[in-house]
Amino acid sequence: MASYVSVSLKREFIVILQAAIEVGMNNTPVKSWLAACALLLATPLPVAAQIVETGASDVVKVTLLPGWRDSSGTHFAALKFVLAPGWKTYWRAPGDGGVPTRLDLSKSANLHGVKVLWPKPEVFHENGLRSIGYRDQLVLPFAFATATDGTVKIDGSLDFGVCEEICLPVHLDLSFLLPPKQVANVEEISTAMRQRPVPAQRAQVQRVKCDVTYYEAGAHIDVEIDMPPLKGRNEALVIEASGSDLWVSEPTVVRTGNTLRATAQISTRDKTPFRLNMDQVRMTVITTLAAVDIKGCS
Repeated sequence: MASYVSVSLKREFIVILQAAIEVGMNNTPVKSWLAACALLLATPLPVAAQIVETGASDVVKVTLLPGWRDSSGTHFAALKFVLAPGWKTYWRAPGDGGVPTRLDLSKSANLHGVKVLWPKPEVFHENGLRSIGYRDQLVLPFAFATATDGTVKIDGSLDFGVCEEICLPVHLDLSFLLPPKQVANVEEISTAMRQRPVPAQRAQVQRVKCDVTYYEAGAHIDVEIDMPPLKGRNEALVIEASGSDLWVSEPTVVRTGNTLRATAQISTRDKTPFRLNMDQVRMTVITTLAAVDIKGCS
């Protein structure tokens, strides 16, 4: 077996993946993290299966959309979150007012890798804090890279948060099969995939420049992005830095014509010195109607 751990910055989405080549291996079930909010995925079914919940039915319901397998061996599936009115859940970078998400697929079989295909989120400001996420409903697609052309056995867990006036941690035990000839919920998943932030080239991003000033307890980053304004209102920027221990503040954003300028602070939890890998800096510009994904900064 090969182990892969992909961790983004502090307060962000965490993926733990241990890929197994064989299907049908014996696995010990994952224990619930918080019994009061535990949700158990139903027995594997070839069609969409409603998750059976034991403590949060009035807040969130999660359904498996089993999807399809393409010619390259990638299986596209999704989890559908339906939230109670007023409640929301969070994007991969939830912001200081949000709750991070953790996906553990370490017991899965016939799985070589996984990519989470996040749709465009909303930006919320409450109690002086910014959070980034979704309300009402979220279809969250996954691209599962298979190790062989057989059935994928997903065995793991998903921990996430839902918030209204209070926040609740929720734990899902994931246990389902993705057969190679499965075809279901194609349009619903495809629609969510089309809602992802567009790449920089498609948004006519011409130049991305970052100046970083380091000091004893952290760093100050100034960003300039040459790109036309996106459709929609309330243009916001999210900066994600390499390193699991790095925190990035909400940037101050100013637009002048086709240039967006932003400033943010970066630090580690223990205030130790660090250096940014500029190739790993990721920025997302978000409005009410659109978003663009920008990777790397010179």
